[in-house]
Amino acid sequence: MVVIFDEASVIDPIIFQTIEPVATDANTEVIWCCFGNPLHNTGPFRECFGRFAHRWKRFHVDSREVGISDKKQIAQWAADYDEDSYFFCTRVRGLFPSAGSLQFIPTDLVEGAMVREVQPLPNDPLVLGVDVARYGEDSSVIFPRQGMDARSILPIEVRGVSMVRLEELILNFCQLHLVDMIFVDATGVGGGVIDHLLKHNLPVEEVNFGGKALNATTQVRYANKRAEMWGLMRDALKWMAIPNQADLRDQLIGPEYEINLRGEYQLERKEDMRRRGLASPDIADALALTFARPVFPKQYDDRMGTGNVVSEYESNQEGQETRSVITRRAIRDYSRTTSDHEG
Repeated sequence: MVVIFDEASVIDPIIFQTIEPVATDANTEVIWCCFGNPLHNTGPFRECFGRFAHRWKRFHVDSREVGISDKKQIAQWAADYDEDSYFFCTRVRGLFPSAGSLQFIPTDLVEGAMVREVQPLPNDPLVLGVDVARYGEDSSVIFPRQGMDARSILPIEVRGVSMVRLEELILNFCQLHLVDMIFVDATGVGGGVIDHLLKHNLPVEEVNFGGKALNATTQVRYANKRAEMWGLMRDALKWMAIPNQADLRDQLIGPEYEINLRGEYQLERKEDMRRRGLASPDIADALALTFARPVFPKQYDDRMGTGNVVSEYESNQEGQETRSVITRRAIRDYSRTTSDHEG
């Protein structure tokens, strides 16, 4: 069976998904060819040269090196456009662009953060971003970031778990690490997670993706809170270190944007991304949540151990296990009060 895709960059992802099962017949030799200009930096044609490159024989053709190409026309384009421009890369050099025409975060910015080494400062606050999903294809993600280091402690991604289980994962994380702030997506079922974490005296703030942006900078204005957090994350990626994970890379470079009538940046909706064959950016949203607002560095050295949450288990008179949870702030306040009395 021979399958030929021409202008493969603009073929709908569902067509790729429909053709792929023909390879399930062990007795059929399948020859699948995809040709086209590399117009988009996301989608199944791009993945033939990216995540699934090991499955394909790949060729880049530079029109300047082809005998039948119009060298005079190419020279005119070279005078009109920079050789690294979107037009010249995709139409002449046969290269995928560093960013699509509407791509919000450039690919080279993400790939640079995946290989960069960053050492967090001792005083950098540890912030958690929690993107909550109930069931279905979407994932719930807990993403830690300390300063510009978002790699040393890897994110936790779970699918199809209850809110109780997600709460347990966050509590367990806080027992192991000194967490300064937890930003939780309050959309949908996220409100219940926030209420439960507040009962444990954890430093939690709810974030509404559709809420009003602070727009503290005068250079760029954003239509809502989600677009603003993604914009701040994009700016920080120049100095950040992030995990070298294919899913995270695809989610960061996947969303496109538009500028509304008020001149504000509007990020592409998840529903629109699904129509383009892209997964919901749950991991990337969780990382963006860590930029909900500035979290100030730690004001005190913590000498109370390695956990933000101290849990003590005792047996009461009935033999049942009881648990007390104390936040780091409460410990500090208690310690300072005790020292004042002793003084």
